[in-house]
Amino acid sequence: MNYDYELDTFGLSCPMPIIKVKEEFKNIPEGSVLKVVASDEGIVEDLKSYCKKTNHEFLSYEINLPEYVVYVRK
Repeated sequence: MNYDYELDTFGLSCPMPIIKVKEEFKNIPEGSVLKVVASDEGIVEDLKSYCKKTNHEFLSYEINLPEYVVYVRK
């Protein structure tokens, strides 16, 4: 999938990946696609929930253990 920005949260556990996404969204333009790389298996459901609450768009995810890759649009 095409993306504009990448955020590496590998090695961080909940809730840090979501906190990092929230911080990153402050620095990128509206409509940008952010690729989030994580090792925390909860990232997929956590980001789905976060996007629903904040009106961001959850696009897709890939699991390539030990990595979880999630794409979201600001």
